[in-house]
Amino acid sequence: MHQMIELHPAADALDVLGLPAIPYPVALPVFQAAVANDDGGLPLIDMLRGLQLRAAQAADWQRLAPAMARLSELVAGDDGRALVAVDGEGWRIDIGPLPAAEGVVALVRDDVLLAAAARGGDGGLRVAAWHPLDAGTIGRLVDLARTDRDAAGGEDLSPWHAQWMQPPRRPACVAADIAAWNAPRG
Repeated sequence: MHQMIELHPAADALDVLGLPAIPYPVALPVFQAAVANDDGGLPLIDMLRGLQLRAAQAADWQRLAPAMARLSELVAGDDGRALVAVDGEGWRIDIGPLPAAEGVVALVRDDVLLAAAARGGDGGLRVAAWHPLDAGTIGRLVDLARTDRDAAGGEDLSPWHAQWMQPPRRPACVAADIAAWNAPRG
């Protein structure tokens, strides 16, 4: 893993993108490329990944949520699909509406519903998310989705509760969270 450096984008670039003026942790090679970049483009996926890593370890992880949510929206673009699949080596996650509440588990942190997951009809993992996903939560979902192991219980898994039925985040934004986590490291 590369050393992380805080990227402080120009205020006007952040305003145009609707991002808060906070430091964005990125890998050193990404930082160097961003500084050398003449077109003013920001490494959005790397900025999202850096915040995901920081949020996984931070006590004040919810403070990073607005920036993570906006970065996910920017990466997802206008993708309005109701079901989005993301995959990696040995795993696949379908993001979209969950089946009936039977067999659904919730991933919760500090009493905040992050995501819920259930096995789909094809044995894959179906996920809906209500909160931007940090690196630890994505890692847990990928572990649950791995085809070479059974989903085991854990302290971050809770039974599904009916009060969590508010509409989840747009599938493409959740896919962007996972894609950023899964993207090649710079």
